Amino acid sequence: MNLADKIALSYIELIRLVRLFIINTFSRLLFRKTSSIKKILINRDGAFGDSIVALPALNIIRENYPEAQIDLLSINDSNISFKDLGLKDNLINTFFIITKQQRAQTLKDLKLAGYDLFIQIPQNIGIYKSIRNMLLVRFYLKINHAFGWDSGRIKSFMRLQKKYLSIPTETKRFISSLQKHDLHGQLRYSLVGQEPENPSLKDLINTHPIIVFLIGGKLRPKKWPLDHWVSLANLIGSNYTILIAGGEKEIKEADYIVSKSKNTTNVCGKLSVTELYYVLTKTVIAISLDTGAMHLCDAAGTRVIALISTRDLSNKWWPNNEGSVVIEKVLPCSFCLKTVCSDNICMKKITPEEVYAAFSTVD
Repeated sequence: MNLADKIALSYIELIRLVRLFIINTFSRLLFRKTSSIKKILINRDGAFGDSIVALPALNIIRENYPEAQIDLLSINDSNISFKDLGLKDNLINTFFIITKQQRAQTLKDLKLAGYDLFIQIPQNIGIYKSIRNMLLVRFYLKINHAFGWDSGRIKSFMRLQKKYLSIPTETKRFISSLQKHDLHGQLRYSLVGQEPENPSLKDLINTHPIIVFLIGGKLRPKKWPLDHWVSLANLIGSNYTILIAGGEKEIKEADYIVSKSKNTTNVCGKLSVTELYYVLTKTVIAISLDTGAMHLCDAAGTRVIALISTRDLSNKWWPNNEGSVVIEKVLPCSFCLKTVCSDNICMKKITPEEVYAAFSTVD
């Protein structure tokens, strides 16, 4: 490590410490601990993947407060939320799944609920928004005890962070945040699967070794070329049945893959989250993009080969399951944080042969 890298990493650590100092100072000034906790409000915003990675933290909170009323507030402008995941009974008592437009009215309603504790499942927000939210919790919602804010994401020198720093997955980051406040438990997912209703799909699952291609994803820079999927399916051959899973937006993409291969079945848009979870529990291995369904593999205990874009600091989205494999390419243009990429080179550089070689080692 040269001197310039050391200075840059010292700068990152300084920013992190300054943010934590400010957060901890405000926490001490605004909130006080209480031993009588009967009503808890948890906040975790985001869509499918953001919800899945937070589930072990929710499970730990329930384990530590088995008799409390635990409600969840989540701002979500997408189609899939915590309500769709098939959570086990009594993990969460009441869901407040809202859009940004509904936030003001929902906060007015929550203000009257009289919560004893507010837990923020950490978000990647800056210091200004963190302090704003802390003030909102203390003086508007009138909750006296709260925790969970952290230093957030530091966007500077991400290449050096990737190279030199130990970056936990989001799931482990959330668990660590709870441990700092004496909430302990195991990394577990409280999900219930549902067998698909489609008879032919049930027959496939019960009579054939299944591989799942998870081709979904909102951001184009995270997508893998369709012809790469075709080549991989043909390399795998006829010893397995490959289910191609995704949302309705991926139906045409999956149709293309099916038209160019002989061992694939398109189930995009045909499975609920609980049905997909069930299918994954019966799956030999999944090959997935960085998408919410990849994190569902963690919940199902399914080994996954994850094809990860390096547009962002990717470690935080890696799978947690032992035996899973991450394939990614760190290139000169990596860590761009772009939502649109004309070339998508960091995904194109992942070859079907490379993925097949990984498949052969974990099969």
